[in-house]
Amino acid sequence: MTGVFWTWAVLWSFAAVLAYLSLRAYVRFFAMLVVTVTLGVVVWGIDWQVVYIGSQIRLHREELAALVEANARGRRLTAPWWMEYLSKNGWVRQQGEVVYLPVFEDSWRAESGAGIAHLPAPPTAETIVRTAAGDIGRPVRDLGDGWWWVE
Repeated sequence: MTGVFWTWAVLWSFAAVLAYLSLRAYVRFFAMLVVTVTLGVVVWGIDWQVVYIGSQIRLHREELAALVEANARGRRLTAPWWMEYLSKNGWVRQQGEVVYLPVFEDSWRAESGAGIAHLPAPPTAETIVRTAAGDIGRPVRDLGDGWWWVE
């Protein structure tokens, strides 16, 4: 569905630029061309994965804090219904004090993975998280409130 939206947006932008050119409205043509190219560069340059993951962390702070608290008390972690869209199939993995939400995992051989982890303390160079059966990852991006993107 997203591909249809982007195709529609590109085609209509292109049509608007050509319409102004065919009407010999060169100032409007140039303005529309500049706006279209600027928006294209901005949209192309955004790391949409970072935007999505960061927004999910901000929107669901309370539920994620409840998972961390349940892990600290030794309870079984039950993922909320919405986590199916954030974590692979809504999985939550306990790794000692670390709560790990796998976002990507190589499903064929389980040799690589990436996800979101809550770390009880700021990571060091020795901090590792098991991201898949055959892979360990390191925290690479702080998402706030102790949550880190792990690759």
